[in-house]
Amino acid sequence: MARIGLLSLCAGVVIVAGPLTWLPHSLGEDRNDAVANALAVQTALTHAKSHLEHANPKAAVYELEKELARINGNREYLAVLREAYRAHIRELRLANQEEQAQQYQRRLLILDPGANLDPVPKTVVAAPAAKPIAREPAKPAVTARAQADDDPFQDDGHTKQARQLVDKAKEEFTKRHYGVASQLFEQACQTDKNLADGCRDYWAYCKLHQVTERLNEENGPVPQGLEQEVRVALAMAPRLEKIANELLKKIEERRGQTNGAAASATAVTAVTPQQLPHVQVTHGAKTPEGWSLAETTNFRVFHTQSQEVAERAAQILEHTRTRMQQKWFAQAGPKWNPKCDVFLHATGEDYSRNTPVPASSPGHSEIKSEGSRIIVRRIHVHMDVPDALTAVLPHETTHVVLAGGFGTYQVPRWVDEGVAVLTEPREKIEKHLHNLPHFLQERQLFGVKQLVQMEEYPDPRYIGPFYAQSVSLVEFLSRQKTPEVFTQFVYEGLRGGYEPALKRIYGFKDFSELEQRWEQYAFGTAAVSTNSQ
Repeated sequence: MARIGLLSLCAGVVIVAGPLTWLPHSLGEDRNDAVANALAVQTALTHAKSHLEHANPKAAVYELEKELARINGNREYLAVLREAYRAHIRELRLANQEEQAQQYQRRLLILDPGANLDPVPKTVVAAPAAKPIAREPAKPAVTARAQADDDPFQDDGHTKQARQLVDKAKEEFTKRHYGVASQLFEQACQTDKNLADGCRDYWAYCKLHQVTERLNEENGPVPQGLEQEVRVALAMAPRLEKIANELLKKIEERRGQTNGAAASATAVTAVTPQQLPHVQVTHGAKTPEGWSLAETTNFRVFHTQSQEVAERAAQILEHTRTRMQQKWFAQAGPKWNPKCDVFLHATGEDYSRNTPVPASSPGHSEIKSEGSRIIVRRIHVHMDVPDALTAVLPHETTHVVLAGGFGTYQVPRWVDEGVAVLTEPREKIEKHLHNLPHFLQERQLFGVKQLVQMEEYPDPRYIGPFYAQSVSLVEFLSRQKTPEVFTQFVYEGLRGGYEPALKRIYGFKDFSELEQRWEQYAFGTAAVSTNSQ
């Protein structure tokens, strides 16, 4: 209290002692300073938001910290700074720059003492990180309408014809003539796409009904295009999700019954432990840190589990390595030197304590290289995840296999994650693909050219769309010819550009044609027209 009174007294003495003529000038200077501060704060805030939208949190942090002294407790400013810190910390951890990450985490904790950092993507590659490219997810095209004859509400002969077709289609629908109704809806959409919005639910139901009939009528292999037809219907009418998912499940079951060999090649978990090829496992003494050791030709498994669990993990590791090498590179490569160290942490708490990655991630891999030579291979998984051995371990092993497959080139992110997810059980793959229609509707998908050329993971807000689109695109291209041809395309794309490689290997003239063909595969014509409106 005495200190406050003293300061007030001193201020009073200064005011009384000075001439009255200085007051307007002083007030003017204060006002100028206030305006300058406000402009500096708003400019920094605007620039920071732009940097975050373009997946450049480092620049956002720089802009915001530069003007911290001016903000006077601005809540919006501090909220954006918290977001920038979180994103930058994730970026640093992805680059294995843990010391710097801890420095910014301490700053974040000052702003938010209870901060829970968002999970980082599952794979951590310890090679030098390239600067993230400033790309945004694809945005809807904007069409400028400036002339009277371009009025979208203007009725013409085409619109009238389309409306008549829609009325006729709905009439057939009420009669349960779903095949006829579907054809009429399609004709109406081709005549006038603007009318398609009002009949998507009807049209989608017709498509699903036709798929159901074909599944009931035809035995043996699933007819071509049925799965795609279901996905088209789901994109058109998300409210029919339950029916669509049941049909997708039936299609997958039918495929499993008629093509068991192909199904087992999709995921390691389709093979039971008894069916896995025999792997010679040597059990060693415990390490000073308390790890038990189980060693194979290419892996050293550090664990705190039983020998049986360690041996099963070793079998899955060796089997996944061999199968992924043969599937994507057409041959089993030489023995790994150095071997891949695999740590099976007992719990998520152990995992986060011993690695720079939070327990919310089920596992990650670390690869370090010198030129084309891999000098560190390492996998971390925590065993309290239900599918640790059946999904996470094959996924991370695939990352390690891919890391040495493209010479001195770093594996593109979309390839790395797309191929790795395809190693998981089919139901987990379907979870990613199931989200594609939603991401399409929310305009969160990337342009295919943008996705293929992406050097780093996108902003965390778009990790879900990134994974789903990567899985779908890898599956599409590897089914066009063979998985081995797909990896050849990736390698040629890295060396000499993707568009020449697209033309030579797949016959696509450019990215635009690839995007069109992939969209038809993933969604069908109707869903693509939705995206382009």
